Parts: sequence; structure tokens; C-alpha cells
Amino acid sequence: MTRRSLIILGAVGAALIAILLLARLDFSRDDSTGVLHAPGLADRLADLQSLRVTGAGGEVIATIERSDQGWAVTEKGGHPVDFERFRGSLQALSEARRVERKTALAEFYPRIGVEDVSDPNAGGYLLELGYGGRRPEDRFILGNRAGAGMVYIRNAGEDQSWMVSADLSLSDETRDWVDRDIIDLRSGEVRQVALDRGAGDRLEIAKQDRSDINFTPRDIPEGRELSYGSVANSIGSALANVEANDVRPAADVAALVRAVLARYETFDGLELELDVREEPPAGPENGEDATVEDADPRYWVLFTARSVELPAEAPAGEDEAAGGAGDVSPAEGAAQEEPVLTADERAGELNAALGGWAYELPRYKSDQWFKTMDDLLKDE
Repeated sequence: MTRRSLIILGAVGAALIAILLLARLDFSRDDSTGVLHAPGLADRLADLQSLRVTGAGGEVIATIERSDQGWAVTEKGGHPVDFERFRGSLQALSEARRVERKTALAEFYPRIGVEDVSDPNAGGYLLELGYGGRRPEDRFILGNRAGAGMVYIRNAGEDQSWMVSADLSLSDETRDWVDRDIIDLRSGEVRQVALDRGAGDRLEIAKQDRSDINFTPRDIPEGRELSYGSVANSIGSALANVEANDVRPAADVAALVRAVLARYETFDGLELELDVREEPPAGPENGEDATVEDADPRYWVLFTARSVELPAEAPAGEDEAAGGAGDVSPAEGAAQEEPVLTADERAGELNAALGGWAYELPRYKSDQWFKTMDDLLKDE
């Protein structure tokens, strides 16, 4: 090979290398990275009328629809949505920015969870944002997490997938989309609790004064004594900071047998009645002889609030804090400036929020209503 030929080959090789380097540099400066994944979504959300979340196998997890009363979850009979979760998911989606271009090949989608959710093994979720026909739907397939604050995403109907900066976390449980923070009745507010399980099976506990720390059972049998001074306090505090496990329309449990009728009465004259219905555990299916292991009944609570007349010896102190000693620190109590509601006003708010619904509470809460006198006393 002549020297001239070598020079020409060298020049051609250098040109090819330069072209490859330019192409690589051009790809690294992909003008699609760093931009919003869904430009204009923040503005479109003002017209949003529905959000549907669909999981593997095309199973609809939650349909959240807008009405004059607000946002509600269709699959839970129209119960109000967990608005913070709902709003947070939409805001994170509208602010998501592209970090890195990922696969556009369908065979690799399962590696990052952005395959079509019609696949029974799909790892992601389809989010469909509807605008009541005013504009086309936005449809996103949300895949696996890609690290802290990162997630894989693909627009439904498009091949290209992306890693975006968004702190998005969805749930495949319908109940997680429902507002389950239902009540917070602190034990310091409670004057007495009465539990009636029928057939003469009753238990009553009470405090004589707001300053009392412990609840005392009424009608303790002669010669018996409490296991310890605070043994009944867990009953009195069962309605403090309650997050329900699940919810359904009250009509769904109307035919179930009542297990307990519990009444909580406060020092301010609020009475909260809990009608607890028992749903038997699911039995063996298809006539099989196998038993269901660890099958427990489910307890659904129907709430009714009302105001009651207080006995003369236990007036509602106007200058006393709503919570009892130990519920809040003096500094916290001094900082609270919320208006004090009357018993009637509070009952009205509770009935508006809880009426018409049946709630399943955590077992450590509902178990309190099945305690008997013997459970509170030392062994004979």
C-alpha cells in the first residue's frame, strides 16, 4: 500500500471517528431531557373530572370522580377520596421532568414495569385522566421506581419510555384511595363508656372528673379488684386517632348481626353510638372440607352522634381544655386557637361525615369492645 493510500485511509478513519463523536455528543445533549414529561398538564387539571387507576390484568383499582360534593371513589360506593394522596399524585405527575430516555422496545418494557396493563403480570399502573369530553384523555403507564424520587413512565400509545423525576407511589388496594381518617375522640374527653353485647352482657366504665387519669368499671363484684389501675383505659381511648381499615355503604351490612352496641359520652355532652355488626369469615368454597386457617370475623361500625343532657354533677367546664390531662402539653394547649364547637355542632359534623357508612376498624381498636369485667379484674 502506497503512502498516498495510507494518508487517504487515515483521513477517512478520522472523519468517521469525528462523525461518531459528534453523534454521541448530540445524543448526550438530547433536548428532550430536563423538560416536563407532560407539558401543560398542570393547566389541564383545572378541567379534570375523573381519574382511573388500572393494574395488572386490566383490573380497575380505583375510579375517582368529581361531583358537586367533591371527589369520591366509585368502587367504595362514592366515599370521599383521600384527597392528599389524590392531589399529591396529580401534582407529582404534572411536575415530573425527564431525566433519561429508556427503552422503546416492547420486549424490554417488563424490565422497568411499563408494559401494557392488560398483561396479567404487568408491574405498573395505567393512569387515565378524563376531562368530561372537553379535551382528550391523558393516559400514562407508571412503572417501577428508579431510585429515590425517580420512576419509569410511558405514555400509553407511545413506544418511548422515560425515567422521570417524580415521587409517585400508587397502591393496588382500592381502600388506600379512600379517606380513612375518620375520628379522633381523645380519652381525656370521654366521661363514660357503655358496652352492651346483649343477653345481659354489659360493661360500663367512667370517670368522675376530667382530671381523673383512669377509667373505673362500675359494679365491680364484691371482693374483686382491678388487675391494675389503668386496665380499662384502652377501652376509653379506642376512638382516639382512628384510621379505618376499610369502608363500605351502611346498607351493605344492615342484615348482619349486631355484635356490640357501644356508647361513648364526653364531658361536653356529645354521645357517639357505635353499632358494631359482625361479618362471619368466608367458609370453604365449592363444598371442600378444608378449613380456612386464621379466619376471623370482620366487624363493621355504624356511627351515630347526638348531644345529651349532662348530669348536674358533671357539668361541661367552659374554661377547661377539650382534651384531658396528658392528651396535650400545656404549650400545645395554649397554642390552640380553634373555635370550640357545641355538642350539637360536633354531632352534626360527625353525622355528615360518617353517616351512611360502615367502617372496619383495626382489630386492636375493635377488640376493646369485647372486653368483659373478668378481663379487667385480678383472678379470683
